[in-house]
Amino acid sequence: MQSSIDHTTHIAHLATADPGVLSRVRKDARGTTAVEFGLVAGPFFLLMLGIITVGLHYFTITSLEYGVAAAARKIRTGEAQTQNMTVASFRQLVCDEAGSYVACDGNLVIHLKRGATFADLDPPISCLTNGNLTPSGNTAANAVSTYSGAASATVLVTACYNWQLGFSLWRSLWSLLSVTPTSGDKTIISATTTFRTEPYN
Repeated sequence: MQSSIDHTTHIAHLATADPGVLSRVRKDARGTTAVEFGLVAGPFFLLMLGIITVGLHYFTITSLEYGVAAAARKIRTGEAQTQNMTVASFRQLVCDEAGSYVACDGNLVIHLKRGATFADLDPPISCLTNGNLTPSGNTAANAVSTYSGAASATVLVTACYNWQLGFSLWRSLWSLLSVTPTSGDKTIISATTTFRTEPYN
């Protein structure tokens, strides 16, 4: 106790003898940069991860949309039908056109639907059923023409993709904010195109 009193008295004496002592203590900024970096680094890196994840998300959407549009052109022109392309081959074509950001595995499901008029294509196929990707109603080994119909038919091509890229935290947050179908921490990306096939016969 006596030591504490003596220490306080000593500081008071220094302050009285040299008023600049306390001023120098207040102005001592050593370690400030480290403290400020510690406060800012966490939110900064979290923001960066978020930006990267959102960028990957939109890049994958664009890739899938391009893949579906490019592959569907084979059906629209009748090339897929006249060459007896199978559903499995058409799915692979979507993957090839979409590029490496879309994995050609169980996370990608392709749906083909036909009708005499565009009204017959309503309602469109939902990508989610009971929280999981809706299984394709198209048998992989069957010809595309089985589901796309003959010339001048209306066709709906839908690709549903369970996006696995990005960071899990941001996928979960994106699932809460996204207008695309979601389930838990899954983010389901979909791409759709509809058209009338050309009179290729």
